[in-house]
Amino acid sequence: MRIVVVSSPRSENHWIECLLSTIYGLTRLGGEEKPDATTPGVFRDWARGGGFPDNSLFHLHCRYRPKIADAIEATPALILTMVRNPYDAFVSRYFWTQQRMPPDREKAEARPRQRMVGKPLDDPDVLAFLADPHGFGSHLNTADAWLQSGRALVVRYEDLHRDPVAALTRATGAIEPVHRDRTDAAIEAFTAENLRQQTGWKARSIRVAKVGDSTQRLAEAHLAIFRDQYADLIRSLGYEVR
Repeated sequence: MRIVVVSSPRSENHWIECLLSTIYGLTRLGGEEKPDATTPGVFRDWARGGGFPDNSLFHLHCRYRPKIADAIEATPALILTMVRNPYDAFVSRYFWTQQRMPPDREKAEARPRQRMVGKPLDDPDVLAFLADPHGFGSHLNTADAWLQSGRALVVRYEDLHRDPVAALTRATGAIEPVHRDRTDAAIEAFTAENLRQQTGWKARSIRVAKVGDSTQRLAEAHLAIFRDQYADLIRSLGYEVR
């Protein structure tokens, strides 16, 4: 069994990776173990060269393209995508950017999200990132493309928080059914709160471990941008426009 979790950042990619690796006894690949790039050719060469052994999984962030989906499925591997409420995802992305310490500062500075570093949530530069088609717009388009592709098993962030047993039962039913005890053990070992209390980057990647944080943090200026620029995407992702 091989699984690739392909989602936009801040969608609980790490959490679902931990849960599924525990349920199925899979090895999680990370860092330099993963492919150097997300082009179809690089992925195929990496997999053919033994980089993606059986009984392993990993997550990556890349735009949906039929050829990269073809390359993943040809390994063979199952594709899973996490989908999260766009409003909560933006708030999480903002705070994650504040805490993130990229090793390559020069490369990081060229990324649109870096304009938010050190700025309050309602700063014009933060609003500009939200409105930027190459900033947060890219985040939403990537999430929607994988969701609508029909190539990925979909797990919603909110379902995983609200009822992890039901969410994982649906997911494992589509992957390979397992006994309830294995699901329960994984949930107990990797609650969002347990992950948040870990040291190192794993702790930094999970800030508040809850749903709906955006309702307390976003102002009308943020909501207006969501309505004006992303209403169709929000609905396509399965959420209500605020």
